Amino acid sequence: MLPTARWVQKASGAPRRSLNPRPLTDKETELFQAVIAEDYKKQLREECAALDCNLPVELSARGERGQTIRSLTIKGGHSPNEILSEGEQRAVALADFLTEVGLNPANAGIVLDDPVTSQDHQRKDHIARRIVREATVRQVIVFTHDLVFLTMLAAATEDSGAEMLAHWIERDGKGRPGQISLDDCPATTPQYRTTMKAQNTLQDAKASVGSKRLELIQRGMGELRRTIEEIVPHHLLKQVVTRWSDRIMVTGLKKIGWDDGLVSEMIDTFAQLSAYIEPHSHTEEKSGAPPDPKDLESMIARVEGLIKRAKADKESRREPTSPLRAQSF
Repeated sequence: MLPTARWVQKASGAPRRSLNPRPLTDKETELFQAVIAEDYKKQLREECAALDCNLPVELSARGERGQTIRSLTIKGGHSPNEILSEGEQRAVALADFLTEVGLNPANAGIVLDDPVTSQDHQRKDHIARRIVREATVRQVIVFTHDLVFLTMLAAATEDSGAEMLAHWIERDGKGRPGQISLDDCPATTPQYRTTMKAQNTLQDAKASVGSKRLELIQRGMGELRRTIEEIVPHHLLKQVVTRWSDRIMVTGLKKIGWDDGLVSEMIDTFAQLSAYIEPHSHTEEKSGAPPDPKDLESMIARVEGLIKRAKADKESRREPTSPLRAQSF
């Protein structure tokens, strides 16, 4: 028998208790402290700061069965659940998770399930911005029931120039879960601040016929109506009050320039769009021909004109003050 085979035979028959993993455990713990621990501590502090949870959290490590087990403690050796509130514990846990993800180059996309449970408004905003920043380097999937937090994610995404895709998951009329509406969510209003969705629907309508075309045209009109709804808080009222948020930007009041003509046209356009998607029972003489893609195209141009007018600031419409008038004042 070859020497190697004899060694394998001997090792295979040795009692398990005679195989001591302690040297491996000690060495792994030593390497963790020397190579990983300092970077981990530094990154964890940065993550806690980003999530607005600057707490006296410490990282500790111990060896167990050939592995290094790390844990977080509060200064003095206390467990986090003995000192911290539920919201603080969750924030620290999220910071720890993001630290681990960031230090492991093998990590790809991540999935977060309601990461703002038990968090206050301020920390929700911090978490939203941190998640969006992470989404610039990897795919991030977030499940949430919190529409305010979803709005924060949308706002942070818009500020960063990143892209966000939201799907609505709910029960159907029979109570069956898992019904998904793609790229459609009540809180993701930024996608309706332009006519892009209606333009895409218009292209689909042009390639369709019959009842399918009519359905798409009506959907496009509905998308334009939502755009009108978004023009009001975002452009006309300059985000003084934003939907799905309790923030009121009082300083933004000076930017508002009320234009009665613009308001009247917005109301009229909204009513026409509503008529397209909410038809009433009329005689054939009154109902007229069903809408076609040209009608949707015309309404898209009309809404785009409203957006341009509503974007203008009050200062840009104010008459310049003459030097003589300024001196007399």
